Amino acid sequence: MKIFTSVLMMVALIGLTGQASAKGAKGMWLDQKGKAKMEVGVCGGGTLCARIVWLRQPNDRNGQPLVDSNNGDVSMRKRPIIGLPVAYNMKQTHSNKWKGRVYDPQRGGSTYSGSMTLMADGRMKVTGCLMFICESEYWSPTVN
Repeated sequence: MKIFTSVLMMVALIGLTGQASAKGAKGMWLDQKGKAKMEVGVCGGGTLCARIVWLRQPNDRNGQPLVDSNNGDVSMRKRPIIGLPVAYNMKQTHSNKWKGRVYDPQRGGSTYSGSMTLMADGRMKVTGCLMFICESEYWSPTVN
């Protein structure tokens, strides 16, 4: 399962003010492949963050819950994927855009510079960058 796809997608309506946009960004989002749901909310210092709250396939081939086994920090490799923060410290830079960090549990458990942008079509574009190489995905809003 490619969690990075899940990590890099969000959707919401563009609000007229920064406060309206943040309100539109909060909630449940489904990745573009329908494999994971993320919850976006306000975290410390008024920044946005996202965490995985549902996986279509939550268990490994042995029936055990998936864990953050690729994390570079050995002490964090037993963290469950469900509940894992995948975007954090997202500070608003525009009425519909936030910049911060995204975490990819699949690609070596790496953290990247990232952004979340509310699109006019109701989706959220989530981008992760390593230097000048960026990858984006889109999340769609979901009820639960």
